[in-house]
Formats: sequence, C-alpha cells, structure tokens
Amino acid sequence: MSLKDLLEQGRELYSTNIQAIDNEVPKGFPSNAFGVIRGPGGGGKSVLLNEISNRMMDSGKKVIFICFEDTPVSILQNLCSLGWDYESMLEKNSIHLIDCFSNRILSRTAKFEHTTLVRNPTEPDEISDAIHSVLQENKSNIGGVFADSITELFLQSHPFKAVNALKAWRATFCKEYGVPFWATYHTGLQQFSAYDDMIAYSSDIIIDTRHEPAFMKAGILIKQFRVTKVKGAPHTPIWVTFEVGVDGIERLSLDDIKELARKITRIESPES
Repeated sequence: MSLKDLLEQGRELYSTNIQAIDNEVPKGFPSNAFGVIRGPGGGGKSVLLNEISNRMMDSGKKVIFICFEDTPVSILQNLCSLGWDYESMLEKNSIHLIDCFSNRILSRTAKFEHTTLVRNPTEPDEISDAIHSVLQENKSNIGGVFADSITELFLQSHPFKAVNALKAWRATFCKEYGVPFWATYHTGLQQFSAYDDMIAYSSDIIIDTRHEPAFMKAGILIKQFRVTKVKGAPHTPIWVTFEVGVDGIERLSLDDIKELARKITRIESPES
C-alpha cells in the first residue's frame, strides 16, 4: 500500500462502548494510539482499563493482558468479580495473558492455557517478544493490548529501559500494527516522578484519575476521570465523576454525588 493510499484511508477510530468515556471523545480514539491511564492509588485506573478491555471482548475482539502485579489466575478472578464471564472468555479464546509475575514464585508453578510466562520480566525485550508472538498468531482479531501496571515495569527494570520499552511498544504495536495499547501508571511515587512528564510526552492518550478534591477533604472518596490528551481526535478535558455499577462504569450526576456522599456518611458515621 502506498503512502497516498494510507493517507486516503485515513485514521481508524474506535469507541470504547463505555458511554461515560465515549461522551468525552465523540469521534472515538485512534486505533494506532498508546494510551496511559494514570493517577493515585484507588482512583479507578485498573477499573477503567479492565472495563475497556471487557467491552473489546464483548465486541468479538481478542485482547492481550500483561500481568505485572499478580498471577493470571488472580487477574481473572478479579475481573470476574466485576461481572465478567470467565467461561465465555476462555471458551471463545477472547483473552491471552502474558505472565510477568509468576517468575517470583519460589516453587514451580503449573503452566496454563491462554497464558505465556515471561521468565525474566526485568528485560523488557522478553516481554516484547511475548506480545509480538501472540500478535503474529492472532493479528487480524486483536482488539488491544492492556498492561496493569507499567509502574511495576519501572520497579522491576531500570527506568530508562522501561521508558525505551514503552516507546518501542508504541512504535511497533500501535504505529506499525495499528493495535491500541492501554496501560495504567501509578503517579505520586517520588523515585519515578522525574519520568512522569516523559511518559505523558511519549503517549498519544492520557486519561487522568483522582478522588474528587472537595469530598476528599471531608474524608469521602469519590472517583473521577478526565480525558486529558488525545492525539488525532477531538475530546473534552473535563473531570467526570463515576462509579462502578452492575452495568460497569456509570457517570454520576450532581444529585447522584450528593446521594452517594450521604450514603457514605451514614455508613462511616452510624447513629449511636
């Protein structure tokens, strides 16, 4: 395909099928983009990442999930606690997990189907090879690659290696293959603060998360996200308050927030 053909074809955009997010990015996210969901602990980063991947599987696409912080079994158990149907996921071969955690387990662990074990995740090239192998086998049906969390990559490897790995993943999997790549990143860690701006600079999409400041001062934690940056697509960079309900991520109105605050206050300060 010529350069002219590629330009005429245009940039493919996709929706997450999560109304609270898609309302802020009305034309969709570029499919060849590297996205980072960042914020403090407990702000909803993993919930957003998991829900985006879940909706991709619901649309018939396969996802690659890189497990940095837990075993594949624990990751699947956590996902199922959010309402995922593990039987359907596995039977339809909708997910492949790249295991960058189990190398820490002292005794030999069983090898499971739908997983690839990375023996030495301190070397990002080994993770890259694992991702590339799964992509080559399923290239036409991969909806996205998801990593939770790249903070762990910084902890396991040298930060410069980690940054270069992210740049290589963006160049190879997003720009060359046109596959969306989403990762979570924990902000507020002093030892990595120097790299925060570098990660933001190297990413095509930034979604920030936080606890609503006014309620947080009162000891009430209410989650918010903001689509801060999207290269190549219009977006609205405002804070959106949300909760995780039976149907996934749901946007909260001002009245919803007030009612939620009342409920939390009643639970945390019961009448004697």
